[in-house]
Amino acid sequence: MTSAVEVTAQRLRDRGERVTPARLAVVEVLAGTEEHLSAEQIGERAEQLRPGIHRATVYRALDALGEFGLVTHVHLGRAGTTYHLAGDLAPRHLHLRCGQCGTVYDAPGDILESARKKVARELGFQLAPEQVALVGVCKECRA
Repeated sequence: MTSAVEVTAQRLRDRGERVTPARLAVVEVLAGTEEHLSAEQIGERAEQLRPGIHRATVYRALDALGEFGLVTHVHLGRAGTTYHLAGDLAPRHLHLRCGQCGTVYDAPGDILESARKKVARELGFQLAPEQVALVGVCKECRA
């Protein structure tokens, strides 16, 4: 099985983009976790993987990989912005954030598919719920 790092490197080459240590480190960090990591956390882990990589370089790599559609981010409200692999590099999922305790949960990516289709059909608007966290109250806080 081909790793996310290898797939990313090939996609960058196919686009005529540079395959840099920082870009590969970002993908390696994201592929190696199920956590919701901030840019700062990704920077810290990338520096551990490849000592000498500067944090600003990692941030630029995140931006570039986002522009290329290889990494995406989600706004978690007070919890900030987190990043993860995009497209077929990772399973599509949505984020649910408890408005009381702040815990972030992953939900299957197709859970809002009927709503997405209805909005597209009736309003001509294409939703991108992967970019935001849906806010509610978790079962622990409701108890």
